[in-house]
Amino acid sequence: MMAMSKAETKTLMALLAEVPEHRKGNAIKYSLRDVLFLGIFAILCGAETYTGMSTFSELHKEELQRYMELPHGIPSHDVFGDIFSRVDKEAVSKCFQVFVDAIVQGEEEEYVVALDGKTVRRSANGEHKASHIETAYLCDQEIVLGQIDIEDKSNELTAIPKLLEILALTNCTVTIDAMGTHREFAQQILGKGANYIFPVKENQPKLLEDIKLYAEEDVLPVDKGTLKAENRYAKTVDKGHGRIDQRECYLFDEVDWLGDDHKWPGLAGVALIVSTRTMLGTGESSCERRYYIYSHGEMNAKRFLTLQRKHWKIENNLHWSLDCSFHEDDMHVRMGHAAVIINMLRKLCMQMLKADTSVKDSLQGKRQRCAWSFEYAMKVVQQWALGS
Repeated sequence: MMAMSKAETKTLMALLAEVPEHRKGNAIKYSLRDVLFLGIFAILCGAETYTGMSTFSELHKEELQRYMELPHGIPSHDVFGDIFSRVDKEAVSKCFQVFVDAIVQGEEEEYVVALDGKTVRRSANGEHKASHIETAYLCDQEIVLGQIDIEDKSNELTAIPKLLEILALTNCTVTIDAMGTHREFAQQILGKGANYIFPVKENQPKLLEDIKLYAEEDVLPVDKGTLKAENRYAKTVDKGHGRIDQRECYLFDEVDWLGDDHKWPGLAGVALIVSTRTMLGTGESSCERRYYIYSHGEMNAKRFLTLQRKHWKIENNLHWSLDCSFHEDDMHVRMGHAAVIINMLRKLCMQMLKADTSVKDSLQGKRQRCAWSFEYAMKVVQQWALGS
């Protein structure tokens, strides 16, 4: 996976200008590019609604006119709503992907790309269900690589292959939740020059049963010291938030019998992670066993623990941030595909905030700084949107 050089990229404003115009007639007053940019900038600065976008832009009209003409003034909330609900979402998605390509920096030895879906809870109306969006997340750099919204009569199983198709995955490890543990996805990932780590749960009952039996009879009885010497056992212990979390990984790569029985493309090994959580206040403990299959030709238990734990960054650092820093679960946007568009714009803002290193602050703190200081907000957006 490689990023384009800055010379090969376009500014966000230039990319927005390439989104095709869906409106017709001679009464168009506001540039599609300008409305999209104003929406992004207002979201960056704390706007949560169409009215908020319009109000913020009106309050900063004089400053904004330094960067765009706005001959008819600031769009009303109705204009924002109409455009966001009907603009070409595939074109905006392409704009999003080109933009984040410019942020990806460097060449790691091994990237982890997590796939997971999220529902925008309050986006349903009488005509369609709540929008559900499947996202690919570059865990190491905390960057959204791409997304696909799931149509009303579809599900994640139809969205995942479409998302995999548009991603550059060479030298990556793709992780996914149990719903995505399917042979065809494994084959598609391998065909993209990547490896996979898939959890095995009840949706693969025979595979789960065979792995459990093998683990209990041939792996767990073996002395941990022996397994550790063979790099087939590793343990981590974390203390915080009033608890102690211990994770033990058992790795077994002698799975020819499993490959013959289950025909998994590229299957190289199986892992068991035993997670034990102890509450410091009460001393109460709980234990959970999770099983995985993987395709890496060379693997050890310590490395597996590291790769698998990175998957949770899509939940903790992306989905949680969308809800807590951008209040996505409280968003009441139900017309057309506006929820999908605004989800993309929020992610664009998130990437710009994370890319800014001029201050040390949380994502929510940086967004608040943008609300308080037009100069800081423009500094965050300047490099990517307007060119430096």
